[in-house]
Amino acid sequence: MKNILIILGTILILVVVVFLYNQQLFVDKDNNPDQSYSQEEQEFNDSGRAKAIEDETDLWQIYDDDQSGFSIKYPHNVVFQENSNNLSLNIMTTKISELEYPGFGKEEALKNLESLSGGSYGEEFDWPLGSSKKVTRVGSKNAQDFMVLSRFEVCNVVFERRLIFYNNNYQIEITLRGDRDKIIESMPEYFKTDKENCQDERIWDFNKQNEFYFKLFQGKGSVEAQDWFDTFDDIVKTIELTSSIVDIDLIQGKWISKDDENSVIEFKGNIRKDIYDEEELDQGIFEFNQDQKKLTVTIDEDIFEYTINELTENSLIMMFLPRGNILRYTK
Repeated sequence: MKNILIILGTILILVVVVFLYNQQLFVDKDNNPDQSYSQEEQEFNDSGRAKAIEDETDLWQIYDDDQSGFSIKYPHNVVFQENSNNLSLNIMTTKISELEYPGFGKEEALKNLESLSGGSYGEEFDWPLGSSKKVTRVGSKNAQDFMVLSRFEVCNVVFERRLIFYNNNYQIEITLRGDRDKIIESMPEYFKTDKENCQDERIWDFNKQNEFYFKLFQGKGSVEAQDWFDTFDDIVKTIELTSSIVDIDLIQGKWISKDDENSVIEFKGNIRKDIYDEEELDQGIFEFNQDQKKLTVTIDEDIFEYTINELTENSLIMMFLPRGNILRYTK
């Protein structure tokens, strides 16, 4: 019995000693970091990089496009520019002047630019679910925000959240695709079969598409569907816009309105003239703010402001502020 007590006492003493040693080691790490961290760890801590990470998106991957003037972040579980059933992000940037979608080209894009500038959704692009269409703010711009669930024919099932906006004379399209098979499997009540047209493949119960959208909007979808839906919103929040340099010297000369050939504006030196049917109506002094891309014209005591959306050797597109009217001219 004595031997058992001695053994237990010895074990208890060893446990206390180990505990006190670990406590002292912990204190030493706080008071003398050089003794508790490797050289690499200590250099990282001293650099301040560890403190710079404020939220999860700081660790995300970054896509940066200098021409269209924007950057965006996306998480590591999202594949980039891949047409697959996985959670995938696709980005397409096209100069407005080069848009050639069937039924949606430069003219339609300019109308949408004008609508969005005024806070309206504008004309439909792609195959949006009506209930999902909304205007979303992206930096200083408005964007078309919508969901596409099917295209072209009855058997087609897709899960796409899309954002369309305009910057630096580009149309920017951002699409996040969800995992088709996993979402269908996780929310089967919104799908059916049509053996005559689609064999055993599960397709949309089209009467339930709006319900499907609102389910996700309320945050009550399946894990797979909700992850796709919410990740899109998180990605959009990371968008940052930049502006290209406008060569304001190109504005010199006479410009004819594309909407009314009798309307002409002329820039000469720092003077702008308004001419209609070859008769000069007024003239004023103009100034240009490169940071804001803002053209200011002062006529007597009146001040008129415009943003320049496009300026090339042959094309001038301006937005009249604050109404957002788009004014288009050719040299």
